[in-house]
Amino acid sequence: MSEVTQTETPLDDLLPLRVKALLQKNGIHTVEDVRKAYPHQLLKIWGMGMLRFKQIEAVLFPGESFTPTRVYSPLPHIKGSSLNGTISPAAVRALARGGITTVDQLLAAERKDLMNIKGLGVLKLREIESVFPRITD
Repeated sequence: MSEVTQTETPLDDLLPLRVKALLQKNGIHTVEDVRKAYPHQLLKIWGMGMLRFKQIEAVLFPGESFTPTRVYSPLPHIKGSSLNGTISPAAVRALARGGITTVDQLLAAERKDLMNIKGLGVLKLREIESVFPRITD
């Protein structure tokens, strides 16, 4: 068991039990660890959510308020795809099923071929076309 040095402040009863357990499960055991991870690393923790994030903020960062533009769970991202973050995770997954993981592959694809990819319907195609309008017909 590792001991916390004198310069580090343990979380103790500062946070709700579930929030504290979630942080500790992810290797965050002190107030200083939370400060290092704030805000982006905290938001990447599976199960964090905005409610728990705001509970941490209220206790450890009074007066501060970080609001991400869009929060994605780490799980929907496709490993090796350069399309992650540019379009929705569902569209990235559907394109990956069709063998498309890069912007160049997407731009080279024809609309009719994209429509043949399982799970890539009209709504996802519209989303893709709003981000990458030069898809050929």
